[in-house]
Amino acid sequence: MNHIFITTLKQSVESWLKAFPQLTTIADVVSADVAGASIIWVHAQMEQGYQWRKHVQQILTLLPSAKVVVLSNNPEQAEAMQALELGAVGYLHAYAHQQVLQEVYSVVSHGGVWLGRDVLKHLITLTTQGHSQPDATEEILEGLTKREREVALEAAKGNSNKEIARALSISERTVKAHLTSVFDTLKVRDRLHLALVLQGKSSQGHFSEENLKKVSLNKLRLNS
Repeated sequence: MNHIFITTLKQSVESWLKAFPQLTTIADVVSADVAGASIIWVHAQMEQGYQWRKHVQQILTLLPSAKVVVLSNNPEQAEAMQALELGAVGYLHAYAHQQVLQEVYSVVSHGGVWLGRDVLKHLITLTTQGHSQPDATEEILEGLTKREREVALEAAKGNSNKEIARALSISERTVKAHLTSVFDTLKVRDRLHLALVLQGKSSQGHFSEENLKKVSLNKLRLNS
């Protein structure tokens, strides 16, 4: 997988290099450079203002099927919404840990949507408040082991692997293994999709990336 990072930084961020040693960095969108990339990471730098928005638009004009992830120096809800509206499928802190970057890659490459933890938690709260359906939830979780159910319920709150590990007194590696099994069994793509499925707002296996983004945008608009 060829990872293209669009940034004006003279040197790549260390976590980027650790996550994707073969990455390529460019300062502007050039058709020849982005043509072979399936995932393109756009660095939203404060000193550039809204230049990152232009980059996202240019990429998706050249490659409508490309998956674009926005890396923000100062993540915030309004910017996350702008990124999704422009067609990005991911949004997170530019200096996130290498493991987070690799997890983002895994999620978006399989059709999921990734939002920063705080935005995701806020969105899940908005999406699920007042819609508790314990009987339906139990039925959906029926095919999981007891531990997988516990992990699934924590993940559906938007909690990170580290937070889940701490809450359940297990390792992050174990959390990741359980989540892989949960997502595969329930045919969900990410934590947001999982939360929606458990609330009966989405059929398993029938919630597209585009629908995830629409739900995200609608909920973020309502609270903006």
